Amino acid sequence: MSQHGEIDPAELRRLPLDGPVNFRDLGGYRGHDDRVVRRRHLFRSDALHRLSPDDVEKVHDLGITTLIDFRTTHEVESAGLGGIAAVAAEHRHLPTFDTTRPMTDDEEIVESLIDAATAYEMMLDRGRESYAAALRTVADSTDPVVFFCAAGKDRTGVFAAIVLGLLGVSDDDIVRDYALTGEVIDQIHALRGESGREQMANLHRIGDDLRNAYPASMAATIDRVHDRWGGWEEYADDIGVDPATVERLRSRLLA
Repeated sequence: MSQHGEIDPAELRRLPLDGPVNFRDLGGYRGHDDRVVRRRHLFRSDALHRLSPDDVEKVHDLGITTLIDFRTTHEVESAGLGGIAAVAAEHRHLPTFDTTRPMTDDEEIVESLIDAATAYEMMLDRGRESYAAALRTVADSTDPVVFFCAAGKDRTGVFAAIVLGLLGVSDDDIVRDYALTGEVIDQIHALRGESGREQMANLHRIGDDLRNAYPASMAATIDRVHDRWGGWEEYADDIGVDPATVERLRSRLLA
């Protein structure tokens, strides 16, 4: 794997943009029945509000017509829509945990930030309605979709794992996809600025793995999914996503 996160040497996985630094194609992995996840159909990203005018044109060129936003109401109100408003696409705000105050003021969230796997299990639980709605949106889409949060690592990383898991992508490849964020983690922290660093500094209990994108973090999360729910299909069933929707997702994204 190259420094650009290539799976296919002929095609880059990460899209270079002026604003977001973690905009990636989720395609190229092998899934159910030895089929491959379609390229240029589903994307993941960090803060799309940072899209520059040139970035907006690149998003248009990808044919994206739906933007799934996992940020909280507080984050949307604080950062605004920015470049999102210039994209000719539906903006679906599906916060995995909704709050009109900083996340660090929510004790349930803070208590889960001991380590990444604990935090991600909380997201799988607390974000069930949003993740279910996002799965239905992707399954029913006819055009490319992008989903994102602030850093494109945690809430976005968990949803990427759900989708890839339901598509039958191996645990190892799910972990590899998550870990690609590590290539740009310093840039992500820099772009979040002083406010982001101050919030993290105030969370004295936060685990080091939540400041990074270590492979072990997603590996441990996958173990918890198998231990608690029995697997990705069982998790989907638990959050109200029926088998027909999972089949539509596979038909939509596997070739």
